[in-house]
Amino acid sequence: MPATEQDILHLDTLYAGRQPFHGELHDHADTGGTSDGKRTLAHWTGALEALKMDFAAILDHKQVRHMYLPEWQDGLFICGTEPGTIIDDSNATDKSVHYNMIFDSPEPLEDLLAAFPEYGFTGGPEGHFNYPHFTRARFGELIDAVRARGGFFVHPHPKQQMQADDPLEYWFRDETGLEVFYRSITSRHTEKNYILWTDLLAAGKRVWACAGGDGHKCCEDTALTTLYAEAHADAAYLPHLRVGDFTCGPVGMRMCVGDTRMGGRCALAGQRLVLGVSDFHRTVKITDHEYRVDILTDKGVVHSQPISCEEPNYIAFDTEDAAFYRAEVFDVSRDLRIAIGNPIWNV
Repeated sequence: MPATEQDILHLDTLYAGRQPFHGELHDHADTGGTSDGKRTLAHWTGALEALKMDFAAILDHKQVRHMYLPEWQDGLFICGTEPGTIIDDSNATDKSVHYNMIFDSPEPLEDLLAAFPEYGFTGGPEGHFNYPHFTRARFGELIDAVRARGGFFVHPHPKQQMQADDPLEYWFRDETGLEVFYRSITSRHTEKNYILWTDLLAAGKRVWACAGGDGHKCCEDTALTTLYAEAHADAAYLPHLRVGDFTCGPVGMRMCVGDTRMGGRCALAGQRLVLGVSDFHRTVKITDHEYRVDILTDKGVVHSQPISCEEPNYIAFDTEDAAFYRAEVFDVSRDLRIAIGNPIWNV
């Protein structure tokens, strides 16, 4: 299903002015206070450059001070925090939930913490907060408040934190992230989280696949996120993260159905799908390996073909009625899923 010049031009137009960025969407640094990372921001600055990574979301616990340190650089570091909460009316055996709240600056995060008295936020650059109890309904109000303030909400390491048999226990709102690649693309955690994510898709939930290293130690490049943005800046990243237009993994994917980009929703039947796969990060760009892209709907794989890791690959075809379309990239030589593009859903 080769793409025509018109298909490629249409995709390029929808993503005009955007360039690829690879980075880490969940980790912690040694920033004093209540931080539990083992390496300073200075370490992260040098390591990101050495590993050819463009950004890292530093989400230290129970505080906001990390975002005010002199070593903090917008675009290199993404603002946010990782709180923990007990869901009092959860049916899970373990009711403890961690969650990542990611913003383009500290101010909306501080406003959010102050608006929810359960946190006991002390305010200011040295402000600290507690891990509160929430009902499930109140937790949903929190997620709505994150989004209303321009933030991005992710449920990290879901199967490694909660203990529940029902996949719906892990769902709190549509248009939020679920950490599928956790620690690395090869970890046993990733396998469990991928099954959970696909179960939620099968249940009709619209959640975006995310990646996070969460190593707390040295900067690593084992669970990368790839996004296309207009600039190396938090304010350029967040609009695309908030709508699911990014790849869980170290490969760039741009996809549209009609004029709707990855992460969005539209009437699928009879429209034109165009997918571009390129910008492999050095960690998965192995020239003597074979690679493949699969395109999936709720009915399974509907198209599969070999691709190159060294040049752009384009696929296009007319869509049929389905719950969603999405794409995955495999390193065939290792029989390994290395990237997940977020779905475009049917309205």
